[in-house]
Amino acid sequence: MRMLLRWMRSERIKWKRTLIPWIHIAAPILGAFLFLWYFSFTGGNAKNPTGKIAGYLEVLSSAFPTLIGLICGLAAGQEEQAGGFQVMLCGLRSRAAACAGTLFLLLLFSAGSAALAVGLFAAGFRSASAGFYIRAVFAVWGGNVFLYILHLFVGLRFGRSASIGLGVAGSLISALMLTGLGDKIWLFVPWAWSVRLCDFLVLPMRYASASAAASAALRLGAGIAALASCVAFAALLIWFERWEGARPDE
Repeated sequence: MRMLLRWMRSERIKWKRTLIPWIHIAAPILGAFLFLWYFSFTGGNAKNPTGKIAGYLEVLSSAFPTLIGLICGLAAGQEEQAGGFQVMLCGLRSRAAACAGTLFLLLLFSAGSAALAVGLFAAGFRSASAGFYIRAVFAVWGGNVFLYILHLFVGLRFGRSASIGLGVAGSLISALMLTGLGDKIWLFVPWAWSVRLCDFLVLPMRYASASAAASAALRLGAGIAALASCVAFAALLIWFERWEGARPDE
């Protein structure tokens, strides 16, 4: 644990002068204010409030894969510049601690970013309870944990461009999963978890009769996302323990 915390502290210091922390701050602030500004011209809270909340959460969740691809790509690129990942591979006695520390720090930044995006929107759009918005933060963040693990692997193994490209494709898939195509397969598509969980949070606000079905879908989706994230995390650590870093010809 001490090694893990020490690595996270060193990574935070290294990232101070990069875009990584600023993207986590600027993107949610800009997104929340743009939506609040737009909604101020379309009837504010009074006109179709649940539709506007759903729309904001869907766009936020769909944008996250692109941001994750960019952020994980930047993090991996920085490690590559540090002697071909040798600092990350040799900086601690435990390689797993270094990999886990980088991932946990990214997830902490992500949680703060999700809380900022939802919190700012909630402050200006008070048509839902504080409890709803807190659950929305967990839906946005928790549904994307698997993607952080996946993109960290892709960024380390295949480079920054691959991570960014996958992120852009992921945002498109996420938006596609909001259509009828995603009704039956969303549980098996990681890019759909966040947007669909947010939709099921809003559904009882629109139709009280759908509360039981929405709760069941939320529990099932959250369970699958949590299980898949745990398995992916274990697989990432096992792979990283055996990885030797970038080869000269990569």
